[in-house]
Amino acid sequence: MLNTLKYQSYKTANNLLIEAKKNQDLPRCIAAIAICESIISDRMQSYLIYINSPIVINKGNPRKHVSANKMTKECRKHFPKHHISVISSKHGKIGSSNLFESIQLWLDCRNDICHGFVKTKPGTPSKEISQFHKQAIKTAEEGFILTKLVSKWHKQIHLTNKKK
Repeated sequence: MLNTLKYQSYKTANNLLIEAKKNQDLPRCIAAIAICESIISDRMQSYLIYINSPIVINKGNPRKHVSANKMTKECRKHFPKHHISVISSKHGKIGSSNLFESIQLWLDCRNDICHGFVKTKPGTPSKEISQFHKQAIKTAEEGFILTKLVSKWHKQIHLTNKKK
């Protein structure tokens, strides 16, 4: 089944990610990080609904919100140490020796960016703006790579299940 609206939204999201990376300004990087999380979560949720996982299905109905963290942990149970790589025209060969561990680590960085600009632990100073900006760029770039990897994983799972 071809979902034209989903394709268009992914295309728009990818264009926004490209713009964020190209311009490397803080607001676009933060937006790109949010878009990456949305794409990653969408692919994991699709798989978890397919296998009828109770963390995304309640009494036969999809739950309204499940955190990316919970979905990552659940996918990791099914795919421990899942190795995946893709060839990207812009990045060359990119990959992960443990996709869901990489996603979990990235989600921690995402939280630092989305919640750590002003918020700090009591008694600790805020990050310098330039340091925070560099971390946001790096997190957006890593998220962009993870969207490619998780999309490939999802396609592989989808194709494998079609053959059964």
